[in-house]
Amino acid sequence: MRIRERITADGEDGAASVFVLGLVVVLMIVAGLVVDGGRAVNGRAAAMDAAEQAARAGANQLLLDSTRGDGGARLDPVTARAAAVESLVAQGYDAARITVTADENQVSVTVRDDVPTALLSLALIFSIEVEGRATGRAALGIQDEIPVGAP
Repeated sequence: MRIRERITADGEDGAASVFVLGLVVVLMIVAGLVVDGGRAVNGRAAAMDAAEQAARAGANQLLLDSTRGDGGARLDPVTARAAAVESLVAQGYDAARITVTADENQVSVTVRDDVPTALLSLALIFSIEVEGRATGRAALGIQDEIPVGAP
């Protein structure tokens, strides 16, 4: 029986282990970007949907005198803003991260949220900030919308 001796060059012991370890780290980062990037895209879509619903809730707050008078429609900015904020808070968004502006023509909503990361937290990235924006205007009937910049 013949015993083969392992022939190695000096200083190369474990070189493959370092390469494999580096490859595993890179693959974990790529997996983190895929998984947490998907979570961020979903979080942004949810924030956009919430902003659209809040803008719609705000755009429903009309001044009754304007609809009864000349047949036009103007928004009540105070109740429109309150309705939009209330809609977002009811959906679980932090009131401090909500911005709503309203005038007699439109309601603009911006909501920010943090999406917690799963794998990127290993790289000390614990959350990704997402934002949703929407604008709502009152509509009269099916096609007659208040034009932007109307008095």
